[in-house]
Amino acid sequence: MEIMAGGVGQSDATFTNLTRMIHDSLPNPEVPADIRHQVLQLALIFMCGIGQLSPGAYFLRRDLFPSIVSFIKAPETETFTFEAILLLSVLANFHKSKQNPYIQRIQEVDDKILMRKICWASNFALDAVVKAYQEISDDDTTQTLTSALGAMMSKLRPDRALAPADPPQQLFKSQPIEACVVLLPIFEFLRTNPTFPLVLVSPSTDDTTPSAVSSPPSTVLSLCSYLLTHASSTSSPRAIIYANLCLNTLLTLAQNDGVLIAFSQPSDERIRLCRQRLPVLPIPPSRRPPLCALLDCCVLWLRHNLHKRLEVQSYTTCIWVCYRVIWFLHKAHIRLEYSWGEFWSALIGLLNFLSSKLDSLTTTGGVEQLARATILLLDLSLAKCEIFLPTAQSIHQFVYELVRSSAILEAQVSLLKALSLPETERRTSWTTEQPSEVLLARLLSTTEFYQAKVAEAHAQSARRAMRVVAAEIDRDGLHGMTDTRETEPPGEVAEVAFSRFACSDVLSLIP
Repeated sequence: MEIMAGGVGQSDATFTNLTRMIHDSLPNPEVPADIRHQVLQLALIFMCGIGQLSPGAYFLRRDLFPSIVSFIKAPETETFTFEAILLLSVLANFHKSKQNPYIQRIQEVDDKILMRKICWASNFALDAVVKAYQEISDDDTTQTLTSALGAMMSKLRPDRALAPADPPQQLFKSQPIEACVVLLPIFEFLRTNPTFPLVLVSPSTDDTTPSAVSSPPSTVLSLCSYLLTHASSTSSPRAIIYANLCLNTLLTLAQNDGVLIAFSQPSDERIRLCRQRLPVLPIPPSRRPPLCALLDCCVLWLRHNLHKRLEVQSYTTCIWVCYRVIWFLHKAHIRLEYSWGEFWSALIGLLNFLSSKLDSLTTTGGVEQLARATILLLDLSLAKCEIFLPTAQSIHQFVYELVRSSAILEAQVSLLKALSLPETERRTSWTTEQPSEVLLARLLSTTEFYQAKVAEAHAQSARRAMRVVAAEIDRDGLHGMTDTRETEPPGEVAEVAFSRFACSDVLSLIP
């Protein structure tokens, strides 16, 4: 107060005049565009500099939303949309409560022109973030003959003959670059505004957009794949927070049926996903639905972030995303052509990690809920696999994967009993309504049935066992599907505690 206002007694008048000046200058066409830009930067620096301290409340007293919107839509200042939407998200994240007018404004606005400009500006920034990852390690699968030969000859060099295939994780310790903070306003609009998700996934009407830049939803999915692949490998709290923001962004997309319907349609646009860590994802076929890329992002997180310091809440969010997708597919009767084997392997790998590494985890808080959510996801998938899996062979492979992993599934009973709390201490949620034995009953019943059939046939190889399972399913249908109970997925997306990192990154972006 002493530094900025000259004293506590003068602070009210000083900060009131400051917000009035910003409010009046941003939309004023008579003020030169460069001056209005500097005013915008002043507001950003002020709000990010004070964090959550009390002077920021003056920006809640005077609603700057109309001024910021006018600034974004004005032809002479639209090039500064990136900074304008950052200011909007910083204001919305200042002391989030019913008294914050920007939260309600974001929720209620229905200006599609504004939303398209937000998507346009965010898309270019997020594309730069993706390219920063790719510049560290080129993982492009569409190589030319020349580049492929060059890469092959490079690997034959003596100094690279024994080099690991994975690039050193230290190379990614500064990722993502600060421009990634623009994902925050995207998340805020997706989470609360009913119109914005549909604008985000709708085809662009702007023919001036360079073909080198992907569409906004494709860029978001591409970014998520890189962030979720490298998040916990660098032990960076900032990267973990960004990964959590990515997962919650994916959850907001998965909670919207309109988005999932759009994502279920085959697309000619190639969504480039991260292939910088082993094992890499299968090379996707051409013209596949973006929903496959969303599931790939979840697989990357599940696969590459299993550490002693397990990010339990982020893993649970990831499972919610997957559950919501499976729920939608079976409700909409959509058979999705996807590399389901990678998906089942990632889920079972998570359960195996939880049961085998429980004693070495830094904390077990939330692990029971995570295990239960994963089991519920597998249970729903088994109950509805004949609806959403594309072929009989994919059903056979799924059931065989469960049979092959029966020991891991059985270990979950002991895990849940070890982690269970007394009824008086248990928080009621969508995952805690059933005892562990009931929760696993259908999965274990199915695996035990087909295990017995494989044993009776004296199958000595995986191929022979698969044939036994396939023959049983083809003849009698899937065993144990008389009970069709369903657990509806949760409908809320959690708040993301991100303001400290957001403010730091915004300040780094301002020259």
